[in-house]
Order: sequence, then structure tokens, then C-alpha cells
Amino acid sequence: MKIRNARNRKFYDYWQGLEKSDGFDMPNRSSFRPEDIPSLLPNIIVYELISRDDIKIRLQGTAINERFGHDMTGGNYLDYVEDDRKRIASDAFWLMAQQPCGICAVLEHALSSGRNVTVESIGFPLRNNIPNPDGGEANPIIIYQSNEIDDLNPLEFQSDERLKLILVVERQIIDIGKGAPVFVD
Repeated sequence: MKIRNARNRKFYDYWQGLEKSDGFDMPNRSSFRPEDIPSLLPNIIVYELISRDDIKIRLQGTAINERFGHDMTGGNYLDYVEDDRKRIASDAFWLMAQQPCGICAVLEHALSSGRNVTVESIGFPLRNNIPNPDGGEANPIIIYQSNEIDDLNPLEFQSDERLKLILVVERQIIDIGKGAPVFVD
């Protein structure tokens, strides 16, 4: 598997080392301890899969806030995906939760200034073993590490730019024990 960014490799190694519950191919949400990986936190994103139309951004690191020009925590990830790709993006997240697997993707982020940023994002599911306050079944959790893979010219940065669009350039499915499902972009 090709991982281009060193921080993404560190995140991959950290996730692989998390303790898994008996009978499960993925670690529990409660085993993810952010204090164990402080250098990775600025580039982390935690998603909660509410429904096929609502992928809630539960936590977005400060480096991602700076890249996008605002904090999207609490928002719906699908609001930042092209309309004709929303179903595919949602399917990719739900695939990770339902057939536990990881995804490593190269993405182009189109910013409101017209500037594009290329990032590599690597994500994995966590078994949500933290009960819902209402007693219902806990929603799936997906955790990503997202890092730029091209150097930016700092003079191109505009303080008022915001994320407009996310385009997938490349996507690899990562087998975490249940096989690598076929996913067509």
C-alpha cells in the first residue's frame, strides 16, 4: 500500500496498534486516545455516520481549519462534495463501517480563492462502543488523518478563502481483516 505522507503513515501505524475487541476487526472508539498522538491532532477529522445523507463532522483539527478557512465541526461533510458525487462519497464512508476497511485517498480541495490543495487522507472505522444517551444503537465512527502532499507557496494564501469542493483523484481500499471490498468511483 502506498502512503505518501509520513504523518499518514504514523496514523496508520497507530490505528493498527489499537486494541481490538474479541470478535471485531476494528478497535473500539474508547480505545482511541488522542493524547497518544498529539503531533497528529491538527490534521485529524472524526466523522459520525448519522444517515446516508448526513455525515457529521464531529471534530476537525486546527491545521484543517486553517487550510479550509473555517471550522466545519458540526457540519455535514456531504455539503462540501459535488452534487453528482455525494452518493459515492456517502457510500465510501458507509463501506468503511459496514465491511470494515480503511481508505487512503488523494483529494483535490478547491478553495473559494480559486486555489487548489492536494491532500492525502487515510481513514479507518472505529467500533462505536460508547452508548447513545437515548439508548439507541451508536452511530458508526470514521477517523481520518489528512495531510497536504504538495508544498504550498505561502504567498498564495488568502485569509478569506474557504473550502468549496472536494474532488477524489485516487482511492485505495485497505483490507483490515475482512477482505478488500470492490468500490467503484
